[in-house]
Amino acid sequence: MATPASDIDVSPMVLDEFESNGQRYRTDRPLVFTTEYLDSDEMYLIEGEFEIALWAPTRAEVWDMLTETMDWMWRVLAEGDPEVLGRVPLEQAAQLRERFTLVPDAA
Repeated sequence: MATPASDIDVSPMVLDEFESNGQRYRTDRPLVFTTEYLDSDEMYLIEGEFEIALWAPTRAEVWDMLTETMDWMWRVLAEGDPEVLGRVPLEQAAQLRERFTLVPDAA
């Protein structure tokens, strides 16, 4: 069943915070993802920095995938072993660490 055009939201998705390993990371320069709705596939597609491109049937599902992707990227790249990462992943790891900072525990 096709999504009614009035229900389709193609506004950009903006990510300024995510969680990884129980810690929050934040940036003052949010990642902005263009959003399309692919009528033929009935899917939302987002594309943005770090060569991220994700698609899912709903915006909520795409958002969940995005935050999971950021968690994975942080664990594998930013906290990963530089000895096993190639040149491009090392560059992305450095960009992630430069862009996002740990949010101090408010406790």
